[in-house]
Amino acid sequence: MQRRSFLTLAALAPPFAPLAVRAQGSGASAWAPHGPVRLIVPFAPGGSQDVLGRLLAQAAAPILGQNVVVENRAGAGGVLGAEAVARAAPDGLTILLATAGQLTIAKAIGRRLSYDPITDFTPVLYLVDSPVALLAAPQLNVRDAADLLQRARQATQPLPYASTGIGTNTHLIMEDLKAREHLNVEHVPYRGAAAAFNDLAAGRIALMFVSVPSVLATDGTQFKVVAVTSRERFPATPEVPTLSESGVKDFEASIWTGLSAPKGTPAPVVARLADAFREAMASDLLRARLGGLGVTPNGADGTAFGAMLQDDLERWTRVAAPLHIQLD
Repeated sequence: MQRRSFLTLAALAPPFAPLAVRAQGSGASAWAPHGPVRLIVPFAPGGSQDVLGRLLAQAAAPILGQNVVVENRAGAGGVLGAEAVARAAPDGLTILLATAGQLTIAKAIGRRLSYDPITDFTPVLYLVDSPVALLAAPQLNVRDAADLLQRARQATQPLPYASTGIGTNTHLIMEDLKAREHLNVEHVPYRGAAAAFNDLAAGRIALMFVSVPSVLATDGTQFKVVAVTSRERFPATPEVPTLSESGVKDFEASIWTGLSAPKGTPAPVVARLADAFREAMASDLLRARLGGLGVTPNGADGTAFGAMLQDDLERWTRVAAPLHIQLD
């Protein structure tokens, strides 16, 4: 599918319904930040997570009554940014734009960490989900995801699949699918999606998972999008079926983003931050941009976000265990 088609569909999709904003009780409204709030984005400027963080900061600032300053702390797969938040005072003035790369996957693959990604943070808010797209090389001439998976099962030689790096979402999601569907595929890691796309177009790679934002950033001529990993079809690509629809029952995977604060952040502070950023997610500014970023809003509270983190950690620990990943 070509990029123009993706963007057109995103523009035509109905706007996201406003997220329900909790009425602020006395506990939540009793706290207000006494200085600028630092939103640590554990990635370099310019990527989709950085764009999301800056939009959130812009929308949340007037709600909180203080500036929200984005601070990029890239490095070690986002671990450096998470370290900065884990060491910060639990006063609500430093929060993390969290993804699995710093929290659940980081621990699941055995990365050496100076923090515990579960116990050293307080979950604040589950922000958004981004599904992952399953792509096939054009030379395969597959009809759909079911055809692709059948070929991978019956392949006499392993089909090479690309990921955006060892121990990344795209690596572990494919390994999970491989185990569930008994696929004869072999991992070829890349440093990012661009080089992998080139080899997919040339037929040196047969298939891969990649984030929807990465697909949106291409013209789509070098691959065939056969499925997405969300529970329901993605609003910007309604013609692309889910993997569950394609016969892989209950297979879902998301590149999620949430907000986390340092351990020990008081409950009223967490509640106020959650209310403010939930309201920011419902703003016209965010609603107009989320589709183009390839994400859908979630808005679950800290308790639900924390439960998801536990489930996510268990899943990726199970998937990573037989891979014996060594990164440090």
